[in-house]
Amino acid sequence: MGGRQSLSWTARVGRRSGQDTVLELNATKVTGGGVKRPKRLELSFGSISMLTIPAVTFGLGCWQVKRLTWKLDLVDKLKHRTLANPVPFPIDDLSRLSELEYRPVTIRGEFLHDREFLISPRGRLDKSHVTEEHRRTAGSLISTDTSSHGAHVITPFRIANSDLVILVNRGWVPLSHVTAASRRAGQVEGIVTINAIVRGCEKRPQFVSENNPAAGTWYYRDVDAMAKQHSTAPIFVDATIDSSVVGGPIGGQTNVSLRNEHLSYLITWYALSAITTCMWFMRFYR
Repeated sequence: MGGRQSLSWTARVGRRSGQDTVLELNATKVTGGGVKRPKRLELSFGSISMLTIPAVTFGLGCWQVKRLTWKLDLVDKLKHRTLANPVPFPIDDLSRLSELEYRPVTIRGEFLHDREFLISPRGRLDKSHVTEEHRRTAGSLISTDTSSHGAHVITPFRIANSDLVILVNRGWVPLSHVTAASRRAGQVEGIVTINAIVRGCEKRPQFVSENNPAAGTWYYRDVDAMAKQHSTAPIFVDATIDSSVVGGPIGGQTNVSLRNEHLSYLITWYALSAITTCMWFMRFYR
């Protein structure tokens, strides 16, 4: 067994030649066998200045915590907006559409199936929300196709009693039903009433190819480019699951997600703060 140990602290203030004033705190380990390994914490203008690095990175980590909380709250609010009761499509005041993003609206009109196109590849988003009633009413596509590989069917839609044509994402289809001929039963004709979620443009995701409008190849939702290419108004909506028809695309493909990298940022800043703090002690407390 070793002897009794204790720490004896002494302080000395002095000035080194050509250097700043230095406060030296000496920690001396006293054991039964004598004095061993004196430790010194050197505080100078330079050493204190270097503490700003862990302090600033810690502050940035705290700021990212606030940003993460704000982003998660915003996503939650948007999800609740999609579950609100539908309101009439504002045909008489289209400027209101910007404030109705992610809100359900009721629209009456007809699909222009001969002008439909696809956004592909697309995964199916509604799996956890499909009820037995939807399975019975939406036809074979919803009851037997569970693959995530497929496409979204985008169809121009003429609003009833007007010349306004908008873009409707009718929903998801598997690769086996991307052609209109393979789902004729779902190509509803005439005036219909649908519920849909108002959407805006989608930024090109990282690692996703650019759209090629001239070739009819769409990888992401660029509303302005789609509207220009297909001669419609720059208005885009996602048909809800209850607007699905027998043999047609599966509605309810609204993806409520926002770019959220705040968690990785806060981990990075806090890690840098911890690392630089340890480095500071290793440098100035020896």
